[in-house]
Amino acid sequence: MDAVDASYVDNGALREQDGVPLPVFLADKDRAQLTGRGQPFFSGREREINAFRSMANALMLGRSGNATLIVEGPPGAGKSALMAQFQEEMRTLPPTGFGERHWLPVVLNGARAECPQAIGQAVDEAIAKRLAHDLLSATGADSADREERFRAFLGEGGARKAKQGIKTIAESMLQRGFSVMGFQLGADPSDLLEDIEAVSAKRSQQWNDWQIILLIDEAQGISGQVSGAVPGTLSSIHQGMVSAPLSFCAFGLPGTAEALSDVGVSRTSIGHDLPLSGLVDRASRMAVRRCFTQYGVAHAEAWERAILKRSANWPQHLATYLHAALTILQTNAPSPGVMGDARRSPLSEAITLGDAGRKAYYGRRLRGMTRDNPLFRDYAADLVEALPGADRPPLESELTRNIMQRHGVSVEVAADFLRKAKHNGLLETDDEGRCSMQIPSFANHLLGEAERSANGPATA
Repeated sequence: MDAVDASYVDNGALREQDGVPLPVFLADKDRAQLTGRGQPFFSGREREINAFRSMANALMLGRSGNATLIVEGPPGAGKSALMAQFQEEMRTLPPTGFGERHWLPVVLNGARAECPQAIGQAVDEAIAKRLAHDLLSATGADSADREERFRAFLGEGGARKAKQGIKTIAESMLQRGFSVMGFQLGADPSDLLEDIEAVSAKRSQQWNDWQIILLIDEAQGISGQVSGAVPGTLSSIHQGMVSAPLSFCAFGLPGTAEALSDVGVSRTSIGHDLPLSGLVDRASRMAVRRCFTQYGVAHAEAWERAILKRSANWPQHLATYLHAALTILQTNAPSPGVMGDARRSPLSEAITLGDAGRKAYYGRRLRGMTRDNPLFRDYAADLVEALPGADRPPLESELTRNIMQRHGVSVEVAADFLRKAKHNGLLETDDEGRCSMQIPSFANHLLGEAERSANGPATA
C-alpha cells in the first residue's frame, strides 16, 4: 500500500472548504464551517498536518492503534480549526488495513474521554450517521448495498419492528440525532428500537469496518474521577491494547499532556506532541489572500497590510479582522455579493470594528482569569510590565516566587494564577520552563491601553 505524502506544503491555493457563501461566513462570524469539512481559509500548519499524515501511514500499515497526537495551545491558537482540518484529511485518505477499514472521525469532549460508555456511544453515533448519509445519497445497486449495511448495524429485529422505513430512519437520525445504546426515533415512544442487545452485540464487528480516530476536544478536562470513568481507558487505546481499530488525537489548553499523564497516557512519541502558537507570516498572508480571492475583493493591498499588522499572526485575531473587513466591504459593495474594489470602502471603519472584536475577546479572557480571584488582574498587570523588560526569559519557578513575595500570597495561589494565565493565552512556557508572552496586544489591554494597539493606531 502506498504511503500518504507526509511532506505537505501549503501553496496558498483555494480549496473546496473555502467555498462558503459570503452570507454564511458573515452570519457564523469566525466559526464559519461547512459540515464535515475543514474551516475556510485555513492556512499553514504544515508540521501538524504532516504529523497527522505520518500517524495515518503507521495505521495504514495494518496496525489498529497506538498512534496518538497531542495538540496543546492557548485560546485562539487555532486548535478547533486544526481539528476540523484533521477531519478533512481523513476524507481523502485511502482505507487502512489493506483496504478493509474506512476512516471515521469521532469528536468527544475531554470530560468524558475516560468513560467507555461515552466513547462507545460517540463511535456508534458517528458510524450510524455515516451509514445514514451514505444511504440517502446512494442510488441503484449501491443503494441496496448501503441499505444492507445499515440494517446490519441496527440489527434486523430493530429495523423490522420499527414502524418507519429504513430510509426514513436514516433521515430521522441525521435530522434529530440519537444515541445508539437506547435511542428513540421521532417523537412517538412506540418508535423506540427494541433490540438494544442486538445492537450492542454487533458493536465489535461493526467497529472493525472503520479506522476510528477519537478527536478529543477540551482535552485538558480529561479526568478519571468523573462518573462512569474507568482508569486506564485512554492508556489502553494509546498502547494498542484494545481489539478495535481505535486511536485518538487530543486537543486542549496548556496542561493537556499532564492531564493525559494523570490518566495513564505517558508514552509519547517524538513529533507527536504538537504545541500550537501563532502562525508564521507566510501562513497569515495566505489566509487573507484566500479570503479576498474567494469573495472577489480587488485592490486590497492596503487592507491586507492592515489586517496582518493588527492580527499579529494570531489565528483568532486574524479571523476577527477578516470578518470585520468583509462586513464593511459588503456594506459598501455596489451590489449584494459583489465586493469589487476595496478602495471604495473605508479601511479605518473595518479596523475599528476589528479592534472592538479583539477588545471583547480580551475581556472574556480576563473574566476567565479573574472570576475566582479579582486580584489576578493586578498580578497580570505586574507580569506584563516585568516580562518585556527582563534580561532573559524568566523561569516559571521565578515568576511564582516573585508573585508570592510581591503580593504576599501562598505558592498555591501563585501557581493557580500562572496556570490560568497560560490557559487564557497571556503566558507561554517552553519545555525548559522559560516564560514569554505570545500576544503583545493582550499585554497592552491589561496595561489600560485597549484603544491603542501595540501595532499602531487604528488606521491603515
